Amino acid sequence: MTLTIFGATGRTGRLLVEQALREGHAVRAFVRSRQKLADQQALTSDLLTPVEGDVTDAAPVAEAVRGADAVLSALGHAEGAPDDVQTVGTRHIVRAMETHGVNRIISETGAGVSAPQDESHLGGRVMNGLLRLVAPKVAEDADGHAEVLRGSGRDWVIVRAPRLTNGAHTGTYREGYLKLGPFDKIARADVADFMLREADPEHQRWHQEAPMVAY
Repeated sequence: MTLTIFGATGRTGRLLVEQALREGHAVRAFVRSRQKLADQQALTSDLLTPVEGDVTDAAPVAEAVRGADAVLSALGHAEGAPDDVQTVGTRHIVRAMETHGVNRIISETGAGVSAPQDESHLGGRVMNGLLRLVAPKVAEDADGHAEVLRGSGRDWVIVRAPRLTNGAHTGTYREGYLKLGPFDKIARADVADFMLREADPEHQRWHQEAPMVAY
């Protein structure tokens, strides 16, 4: 497959690129700086094509999406990024997908984003409340990006993760509409594992849904 990965030099995005290349996929990595990608020696391969740009600029986003079989987004709030970077970036990505006939998108976000299938429970309410207290603008942006995807008409998956760690890639985790609490966690490497599986037509399980992943 040819995969376009946004947020490719971030902590989850870098692992997405590494795992995708290891699996033999062609990767179009959207980065703000080619040099930052070049500095990460694990991210070198003839299958890797960097696309430099700002996700808030529609033109380079469209160039990155052209020719992709699926899009994976690990956009985050890097230093200096606008408060609504995930929402604006996702809007540009969706428009580019429409233009170039790309249907499948898998987007990482936090567990604070709600879904109609969620069952209310104390642990979830506590976690959600803390997230919105500590980082209200990040939470608002995550919600906004989810609304863009839900209204896009694309075959989207919103991957909701609790506390992220730098633990090992295990390939073993729970997925679905989970009752998560403040102490639940998952390694970024396993979030990347799940996202790549959902990009593969032979293994994907979720369509226009927002599953959680956690140990």
